[in-house]
Amino acid sequence: VVQPVSFAVMVGLARVWGSLGVVPDAVVGHSQGEIAAAHVAGILSLEDAAAVVALRSQAIARGLAGRGGMVSVGLPFGRVADGLPAGVEVAAVNGPS
Repeated sequence: VVQPVSFAVMVGLARVWGSLGVVPDAVVGHSQGEIAAAHVAGILSLEDAAAVVALRSQAIARGLAGRGGMVSVGLPFGRVADGLPAGVEVAAVNGPS
């Protein structure tokens, strides 16, 4: 339920800010934030965005939850990927390099 709730808060905040005249020139997000950004930008309807978030959340809960862990490593991708043992993979690359 965390991702749908987070999405709802993001969209709700954008609506509150909009009602006060604060309208972004650009939006960006990560994970469910990308979906919220697509809605705020007018690319997805609220119904479509909410459906994507709900289905994504269900897929994560059904297929990924409880199957491992994550760690943040402050090294370049190549250095990390080259040193991983079999069965361990890089899930995301988030950083300036």
